[in-house]
Amino acid sequence: MLLYVNISHDEIFVLLNLRSRNMTQPPTDQAETENILRDVRRIVRALSLASRDLARTHELTVAQLLCLRVLRNTGMLSAGALANALSISPQTVTGLLDRLHARGLIARARSETDRRQVLISLSDQGEKLLAATSPSLQDRFVQRFSALPPNRRAELSEALSAVVSLLEADSLDAAPLLA
Repeated sequence: MLLYVNISHDEIFVLLNLRSRNMTQPPTDQAETENILRDVRRIVRALSLASRDLARTHELTVAQLLCLRVLRNTGMLSAGALANALSISPQTVTGLLDRLHARGLIARARSETDRRQVLISLSDQGEKLLAATSPSLQDRFVQRFSALPPNRRAELSEALSAVVSLLEADSLDAAPLLA
């Protein structure tokens, strides 16, 4: 996936002073812009490679893996509660659950208190699959990001939000999930 962005050097300087804190003038060439775009493409590539590796080694999508992890951590959930936990639509979670159920990775059962409600839980086979997976890109990111000083985390968050705005992607819906 190639990413092309049309932004000015001044916007990059003001919003994303990532490479050098001592710069007092906007860049005079395209090097800074190219470095940032290259970094964005590296992020996209890392996500793509991690997703492809997960599919190859465990025949899972990132959303499926995270669904299984939520079920492991919470126990039984309704499809609606699971959709909320994953920040995805109920329609999307229904298809995801159908595929996981077909593989025997989850179990569905009627609620004891409300027979109209179906609760989803992780099956033994799902537990075994989770035990066989290595830490995901998201796990590694969370661990490293959490280890940073609070002011550095805030700087990175602000800079990345600026990149999202510059890419005109701030109106796109996205769950807080990585590969």
